This record gives sequence, structure tokens and C-alpha cells, in this order.
Amino acid sequence: MALHKANSNGTMQGDGCQAVSKTHDGRRAWTYPASEVAKLYAPPETVPPADKLRALLRERFDRRDRDPANSFVHTAGAYDAFTASMLVRLGFEAVYASGWQLAVAHHMYPDIGIYPSHAMVELVRELIRGIEGTRDTHFYDSGGEVLNVPPIFADIEAGFGGSTQAFTLTRELIRAGAAGVHLEDQDPAERTCGHIVSHHGAKRSKVLVPTSKWIEKLISVKAAAQATGVPVVVIARTDAVDGQEPGGPEGSVEQGVQRALEAASLGVDVVWAEFNDTELDGPRAFAEGVHKHYPEQILGFNLSPSLHWGKAKQEGKLVTNARLGELGYALQFSTLLAFRSAGMALEQYLRAFRQEGLEALADLQINETAAAKPEPMTRMHQKFAGTNRWLTMEKTAKG
Repeated sequence: MALHKANSNGTMQGDGCQAVSKTHDGRRAWTYPASEVAKLYAPPETVPPADKLRALLRERFDRRDRDPANSFVHTAGAYDAFTASMLVRLGFEAVYASGWQLAVAHHMYPDIGIYPSHAMVELVRELIRGIEGTRDTHFYDSGGEVLNVPPIFADIEAGFGGSTQAFTLTRELIRAGAAGVHLEDQDPAERTCGHIVSHHGAKRSKVLVPTSKWIEKLISVKAAAQATGVPVVVIARTDAVDGQEPGGPEGSVEQGVQRALEAASLGVDVVWAEFNDTELDGPRAFAEGVHKHYPEQILGFNLSPSLHWGKAKQEGKLVTNARLGELGYALQFSTLLAFRSAGMALEQYLRAFRQEGLEALADLQINETAAAKPEPMTRMHQKFAGTNRWLTMEKTAKG
């Protein structure tokens, strides 16, 4: 930034970012550089996140018959500001605050409902910082291009208790900036990951609460939005396809449909059923069962890496996102794709660095420069973190 120079009229003028003049008694008079500061920060969005997510899902759902290739929103779970930043930079239209990834990445816990309930509130705040920082950095570096703000939908597990706990957690997530939340029908005290199916060879059954108890908590979620005066997208997840109430019938698609219909009657935005294989029969039967009574009900699908998608592809049986979208699964998300992919790369390079030291670091840099274009965004790590913008902000304030 240029140094200040004295003009003929005695005004100290910089390079357009700040003007300093002298008053009649010799004091400096400062001018706030509003136009220069405006170049450093992307303009905030004015549409409530829930309204944006709801409109996006409805628009995609309505394309299912005429344009299946564009009938869905798909995204991955984020577990920190960095993964949220990656999703934004790569153009994903929504961000999933993944409970599974939160459990392991922040607490080194499994996904069995043992991390503190407020941890998800803190994660949403962190994801928003990542989104805002990315938008501001890109806005500055690109000379004014505005990135989309992907709305966040978050995992609140089974509500971490009863209806009052579900209400309180949802209210805090809304205040933190979440656009939507998903709540499931497992017993909070017995809750397990959607795809833990055995323990040392013995089947681990999912224990469900009565449907009425699940509905009570979904009502509490809606009540939290009413109490805050801020809308929220309500996602009702059922594990009834392979879970059951104590003493009740075994899980099945039919059981899942019956629960989904009760949630749909409440007016939830999305119904999500967990499936434990990559076959299309279950999702098709579930969609048909729900849409027979509620044809406009949007559905959600977990593209979990716990399922054997690779094997299905090798066998030529891989279902497509468009086919799921055609069935009404407008919200598609992968709970732990980020964890699995980042973990594989991180392990590879750390293992090499542990064994080879500087040779491995050199190989990393060679691989970065040899990578297919565009080059890895993190190669220019200072730029990725927005250093240029922050230094400009510092100079702008100094004048």
C-alpha cells in the first residue's frame, strides 16, 4: 500500500483507502474507508437459512419426473471449519453437520450418543466460521465474486433425552445458525450408529421408542422454531427398517413406512429411513409406501460409506443419484465421506513421513505440483487461510 503524501491543500491522502486531514487547531481528522473495507467482506445473505434449504429441496423434488439428473441435492458431512470450507469452495449447495464425524473428530468417541449434546451447537458455529471465512477470502481474491452460502442441517441424534431436551437443543442450534435438524426414533439410552449391525459376531439390534414418543420430540423441534421466531427444516429419521421396539415386531420396510406416515402427517419437511444395503428394492418400496398417502413428501437418503457401494459398482449394480432422486430422495448426503477420504490421505502421508522424514515431504510437494489441474487448493496454504485479505485489512485500518 502506498505511503501517504501531502497534497497542495494540506490533506494527507493515501491510495484511496483512507483520508486524513488537519482541523483548524491542528488535530487530525480521520475518514472511515468504507469503500475499501467493502472489498474485504462478502455481503451477507438476507434469506433465512431454513427458507433457502426448504426452497432448494422443494425445487429439486419437483424435478423428479421431468429432470431426474437434477432432482436432488447431494452433499457430505463436515466436521470442522476446514471441511466446511472445502465444501463451499467446491460448490456444494448444502453442508451436513455430521454427528458421526463430530463424535470421532472432536472427542474420539464412537457414534453411540455419548458426546455432549451441546457439542453439535459448537460444531455448527465452527462450520459457519469456515463458510464465512471462505466467502470473504474468495470475495477479496476474486475481486468481488460472491460464493453461495450453503445452509447447514445438523444431527441431533435422538434428542439426547425427551421432548424438553430436544426442544432446547434445537433452539440452540437455530440460534447458532442451523437451517435444519434431523431427529431419529431410537431410544436415546440405547442409541447406536445407523450401521452398527453386530458386536463380536452377535447382532446388535436398534432399540426404538414408541412412535408417539418420536412424534412428541418432532413436535418439540417444531416448537423450538416457533419459540425463536426462526424457521427450521425438520428431518424425521426412522430406523424402523431394521430396528424394533422392545417386544414389538421385527424391523422392516413396512414398519418404516408406517412410522414415516405418522411423521408426514405432522408436516415434517423430510422423511429419512436408514437402509443397510445398496439394493434399490427397499428404498423403492419405502418411497412408494409414503407417496401413496403423501405424494409431495420429500425423502432423504444416507449415502453412507458403511454400505458396500464399491462392491455394487464392481458388480455393475450401483444405483445412481438420479434414480434415487426420481423416487423422491431429494436430500442425499454422505455422513462420513470426509472422514474416510481425509483419513486415507492423511494416514498415507503421515506414515511415509514417520518412516522417511524429509523424503516424504519432498514427495508431497512433487505430487502437489504434478496433480491434475486445478492444483490442490491447500498447496498455497497462506492464501487458502485468507492471509492476503487480513493483511490488507490491517493496512486499511492503519491508513
